[in-house]
Amino acid sequence: MRSREILLDVNGHAISPSEINNKINDFGDSYNNTVEEIIKNTKILDNDGEIFTKYAYRILSNFGMTRRGPFQKNPIERLYDCWGAVGADLIEINKSVLKSGLSRDRYLLELNVQEREGLIAKIWLLTKKLLPLTMGKTSYGLVGASKILFSVLPEIVLPIDNNEWLHVFKTVDLGDVINYMISDIQNWEAMTGFDFNKLDHSNRLTTLPSVYNVMAMYARP
Repeated sequence: MRSREILLDVNGHAISPSEINNKINDFGDSYNNTVEEIIKNTKILDNDGEIFTKYAYRILSNFGMTRRGPFQKNPIERLYDCWGAVGADLIEINKSVLKSGLSRDRYLLELNVQEREGLIAKIWLLTKKLLPLTMGKTSYGLVGASKILFSVLPEIVLPIDNNEWLHVFKTVDLGDVINYMISDIQNWEAMTGFDFNKLDHSNRLTTLPSVYNVMAMYARP
């Protein structure tokens, strides 16, 4: 997988923590406040999918995906169909995060490599289960799937739009994207000595993917 520069510039130098914080602030309250609410309220998922449908709808709406495409008509009904396809798996992952005792904000970096590889493989399987429900005549199903998974797994999944899929990450495998994000963050932290998840001084974006998404969006051509 090839990608554009996200946390490192064209010369291989780390983007400064202050610059990342500035980009977070410039990104806007709509996204930042929505993600803060998602992180706070998806720590434990219910068996009926109410939390899932509420926050999946919030993130899809935030990115304008309820105004067109497969979620334009009867979005809640379609999201309950999504829950039927992946809900049991999401609850299993959610419980494993809680039982691990690891920091939710740094979960991907604290999880051991073998367990992380298994988790990423499972996320890719869930993505493929969602594709029949998130793909429309003119919509890229991977976009909706990644955003829906992020809405309840903000400690694991990166929400990715069309331009990011095509021009930043240049892959159709969400597992590849997550692995690249982990490597990029690890390299950045080794260069700077800062914890990547602590770069939002307003403490709204606290998970690794929520912060990384801001920088990946800025990396679009």
